[in-house]
Amino acid sequence: MKAQTPHKHYNALDGLRGLAILLVFARHALLTTHLHSLAAQVTGWLGSGGWLGVDLFFVLSGFLITGILIDALDTNRYFKNFYIRRSLRIFPLFYGVLLVCFLLTPVLHLQWRLGHLSFLLYCQNIAMNLNPSLKGVLPALNLEHFWSLAVEEQFYMLWPLTIFLLREPKKIMRFSLSMIGAALVLRCVLLWVFPSETTMEWIYYELPTHADGLFMGAFLAAGLRTWKIEGLSSRLRWPVYVSGVGAIAVVAISRRLDFHTFLMSSVGYTISAVLFSGLLVKCLLPTSLAFRVFSSRTLRFFGKYSYGIYVYHLLFAPIMTGVLYWLQARTHSRMTGAMLYLVFWFVASIVVAMLSYKYFESPLLRLKDRFAPPEAKGSTSAAAAGTNLIPESAVQ
Repeated sequence: MKAQTPHKHYNALDGLRGLAILLVFARHALLTTHLHSLAAQVTGWLGSGGWLGVDLFFVLSGFLITGILIDALDTNRYFKNFYIRRSLRIFPLFYGVLLVCFLLTPVLHLQWRLGHLSFLLYCQNIAMNLNPSLKGVLPALNLEHFWSLAVEEQFYMLWPLTIFLLREPKKIMRFSLSMIGAALVLRCVLLWVFPSETTMEWIYYELPTHADGLFMGAFLAAGLRTWKIEGLSSRLRWPVYVSGVGAIAVVAISRRLDFHTFLMSSVGYTISAVLFSGLLVKCLLPTSLAFRVFSSRTLRFFGKYSYGIYVYHLLFAPIMTGVLYWLQARTHSRMTGAMLYLVFWFVASIVVAMLSYKYFESPLLRLKDRFAPPEAKGSTSAAAAGTNLIPESAVQ
């Protein structure tokens, strides 16, 4: 079966990104309510699985970025255009937030460490494992969630050259599957030799051990340039079924949704990558339920601002807890105060992300076509000749 060649935007993938950010927010929000009722414990247990939102982001990133790279292989500005466009999308918000935080040092009495310089080089995930105190800046900042930005950026630095050398979709698929297998083996070996929660943290934060989602997304992108969507969906059917059974078994045995278990830290990342890949492919099929659900305006709204929400929502969490205690004291109820706090936190994160996108990110995004204009691919434009299903503007 030959790949189909439409070049259009799938709204459902924006909605899928919206689900990812909601999962991430749920994890962080529900871990900070400090409530002990049965309902709160059950909700907290479910919310502890919100880390899977990051794995969903990884699958989406691997899929979208690999598609862009494959479709640009025959252009003259392959590397230059990719890195310029990626930089304009990612760097301004990341470095802008770090600059603002640094300027707030005398106001918030921030206690920076030398190791925080690692953030400037997108090595914060490695630095955090070497020195956990770098996950924040006392007494006001939480930077722990920036680890995933480092993982993705490290992938972006290495992947264009890999695609350039492999070139053929089938080779890219084989390479991606081999990398997933290597990551799985590496995790199992590390957990066998160093069976501890510290090892689980290292596994979670590092690219070589947490790359399943990125490579599974890459496999899908290459697969769509080899088979039709229906053919790829059919080939994924049994891997998804097996992964679904595996996910149930992992949760049943571990009795936890958190990643701090041996099963989740070994096979869990591979299972989640396969399941999310199956969901992503369903989102590309107009006749599927997933396509209709994730094309909803609400989920697409969250998807549009997901990058900003991710960066901002946890940034000032250490000082935001003061608002929680104040609300609980004013309402004379831990539950009511916590609920009001979560609503305030959620809405504030969205508003800040929207303002950031409109007045800071968007003007810089418009520079993409000026400094890295789409290039002709042979005698036919890349957009027409390629099979990239999602325009680059949709990539976070």
